[in-house]
Amino acid sequence: MAEAEARGPARDPRFPIPQYTAHINGVRTAFADSGGSHRGPPILFVHGLAGNAAHWVHVAPRFVERHRVLAVDLPGNGASARAPWAHSIDAYVGHLASFLDLMGEERALLVGHSMGGMVALRFALRHPDRLAAAALVNPAGMARLPAWARLGGRALLRRRLLTRLLPVVWKHGILGNVFYEKNRHTRDFIHMLETSAAPHEQAAVLESVGALMAEMREDLLERDFGALLSQISRPIGVVFGEKDRLVPARLLREAARRLPHVTVDEIPRCGHMPNIEQPERVVRFLERMASRAT
Repeated sequence: MAEAEARGPARDPRFPIPQYTAHINGVRTAFADSGGSHRGPPILFVHGLAGNAAHWVHVAPRFVERHRVLAVDLPGNGASARAPWAHSIDAYVGHLASFLDLMGEERALLVGHSMGGMVALRFALRHPDRLAAAALVNPAGMARLPAWARLGGRALLRRRLLTRLLPVVWKHGILGNVFYEKNRHTRDFIHMLETSAAPHEQAAVLESVGALMAEMREDLLERDFGALLSQISRPIGVVFGEKDRLVPARLLREAARRLPHVTVDEIPRCGHMPNIEQPERVVRFLERMASRAT
């Protein structure tokens, strides 16, 4: 089943959970697995757009003594290969279900960040019987984007344009808006991204990110689970940074009110990646969600 250890550029070398690859639905897929079975339900961590399993470096290892911890690089992200099929939120949901099958797990507590939160929401709607609970970390797709954002996104999310634009705006335009406060964790994360890959590897990563963003343009701009949230019957938690510049906290507050079984934690003075910026707060929140998982 599992093959060589998964490694790749922009991957945090401090992530301690063993990492492997396996072929799932025709895609060489990188994943992490703490192994074994424990008292609590397995926890499956899902990263955001252009992320990888090691983005949970300060969070996932905290649960290995009580839970089987799994984390996956979605196809086209991290050390996973691009898929021969179209990349989409629905395709990612199917891939996660196949991954759980491969791991021999019927159900899991699903933890998704940003785009991974969209995947978790869709998974909750399509496979409620396979969901012990879901924890959404600054999730995208919980509310409809404003018309101006959708219009601008349609103009920008084009592969040829992104190939030229991303290398220019990545550090200051994107990374500069991910975090709100500078602390040891955020500085280490940015340093890792800048030093863990050679220039040609960084260029290849950004080209791949641009291709993925262009391919998933409809999902990224048009997905709106707001009207469907009341259909989710499993326990749901939403934790997010008050100062998120990418997914406004106001939209998350409003959307969370429409969830029937929701636990909410809004983190003051925190941006889009609390799993890096404020990991202790995220760990405490996930401990609460694990206690609700059934």
